[in-house]
Amino acid sequence: MSFKIDFSAATNPGKVREKNEDSFLLAPEADLAIVADGMGGHNSGEVASSLAVKVTREKYDSLNRDKLKPNPYDEKYSLESNQLGFAVQLANSVIYEAGNATPDNKGMGTTLTAAILRSPKLCLAHIGDSRAYLFREQAMKQITEDHSLVMEHVRKGLITKEQAEVSPLQNILTRALGAQKTPAIDLVEVELREGDRILMCTDGLFKAVKEKEIEAVLKTHNEDAKACETLVSAANANGGPDNITLVIGTVRKKTLTETLKDMVRK
Repeated sequence: MSFKIDFSAATNPGKVREKNEDSFLLAPEADLAIVADGMGGHNSGEVASSLAVKVTREKYDSLNRDKLKPNPYDEKYSLESNQLGFAVQLANSVIYEAGNATPDNKGMGTTLTAAILRSPKLCLAHIGDSRAYLFREQAMKQITEDHSLVMEHVRKGLITKEQAEVSPLQNILTRALGAQKTPAIDLVEVELREGDRILMCTDGLFKAVKEKEIEAVLKTHNEDAKACETLVSAANANGGPDNITLVIGTVRKKTLTETLKDMVRK
């Protein structure tokens, strides 16, 4: 079965931050969606997140167009997942060099969560504490792992997830683009079903709106654009402490016409 995902997105600076340092990309022609949450002084966060999105898109397109097999290559994952992960690693190199080139950009970095559809799989490359969720059969499950100090403590059983949500250390990342020369990039693959929904977001959403409330919005609003709008409003109603960016897409079966067009394009 051949699937498609039509993504909707929303971004908002929130109620506290002067600037929006998040970036996102929707590239339906490449079946690609990305969210990134920048950090750093001056304009560095915005620079880092926009570079991450731009370079990842360009490098992935180049690798995929030429069917190049990146080195290193993880045999547990598809060619497309490896290409996406390698593209994110190349984006890291650009951000790392830019961060060390001028004093203004010193220490800049960004999270990044990128997803491509290679039916019937969703392929993700991920670093930092932005998140991807799978909403299936009226239940939501996180499919990426936060690279943060508090979530490491949760995974080790030192604190509960509820304690992590109110910890003063919750903004400390253990991995991000631009922080190291060659950070580890997580690859994730999920077998999709018709009707699944994918939510990708920066921490400005899930730190302001509890997961059960996010799940309730997805249950209530079948239209992805409306769900995005409702969740941004909910985050701002809860104080909007950070920039809010999210992408939501629903998995649908391609029509025969769409499938034939794909065959012709190849």
